[in-house]
Amino acid sequence: MAEKDNKNVEERRGFQDPASEKTYYISIPTADDVRGADWQYSKTYTKSLVEGITTSAEMMDILMRRGVIGPEFEQRQKELTDILSVKVESLRNSDNIDEKQQIALEVAATREELFNWNQRLNGPMANTCEQMADDSRLEYLTSRMVQEAGGNKVWDDYSDFLTEKNQALAMRSRFEVMLYLQGLESDFLEKTPEAMAIKEIEEEIQTKASEALAELEKAKDEKEIKLKVKPGPKKGSRNKKSSE
Repeated sequence: MAEKDNKNVEERRGFQDPASEKTYYISIPTADDVRGADWQYSKTYTKSLVEGITTSAEMMDILMRRGVIGPEFEQRQKELTDILSVKVESLRNSDNIDEKQQIALEVAATREELFNWNQRLNGPMANTCEQMADDSRLEYLTSRMVQEAGGNKVWDDYSDFLTEKNQALAMRSRFEVMLYLQGLESDFLEKTPEAMAIKEIEEEIQTKASEALAELEKAKDEKEIKLKVKPGPKKGSRNKKSSE
């Protein structure tokens, strides 16, 4: 039974508290957890609506009227997406280290430009009833899904999570649960094509540096060996000189 429990602990997805480096784990939400999260979503949505927060549909209308989004926004978004796709494909097909490094930097810059462009829409939409309710739902699930190594919940109640003094742990837990629910690994940013390329480049540079260092050490050893076995004066040459 103990072996089975240890196996389950190993299979659980874990992450570390940035402050204490203590490891916490994410458990699968129960049906009751999901119902509680949906109820929290409904309460937050209704409260936001009553207090005058705009809905997603209303915010889209506002952004369209003010020209923040529209045909030009969508055209530039498509252009950046196409440019990113082309650069990523070039990165995958490149075999030259110098070229790969340059393309990797271009991919990262283009991805950041696309992210910033999308923020024209995503930023305002984060302040809508739907998004606030969704954030509340995520926080509720976080309070139910994060456990200590022994299986005990970190927070006994949702209100405990909201009043957590260790904000680094609360934010990291929220982020890890969000990635888990979206089917993403914790290190998904390290697995983008440009990040993988940079890692490959660094490994190759390290390999070449190690090989160069090994060659220098080998040359140094060979030189020392030659100095040790350097031949002395020929036999009899000293006696011959004395007789003369």
